[in-house]
Amino acid sequence: MATRRLLVSVADGHGIDDVATALDAAGLQVEKVLRGVGVIVGSCDESRRAALAEVAGVGAVEPDREVRLPPPGSDVQ
Repeated sequence: MATRRLLVSVADGHGIDDVATALDAAGLQVEKVLRGVGVIVGSCDESRRAALAEVAGVGAVEPDREVRLPPPGSDVQ
């Protein structure tokens, strides 16, 4: 299966560090913990995604998406 980068939001009332530790144990390779917004960024095999969603304290598991904006001054704004 393919490895995919994921964004995991932490549900209110749960410690982000505890959730990150549990996600790591469930197979997520934790890359960043964004405490200010309650999101954990990591990668794992796509087949593990459902198991990550079952971890206590996880609000949602979504694929990371790349957004590109045109440079300032371009015709498309």
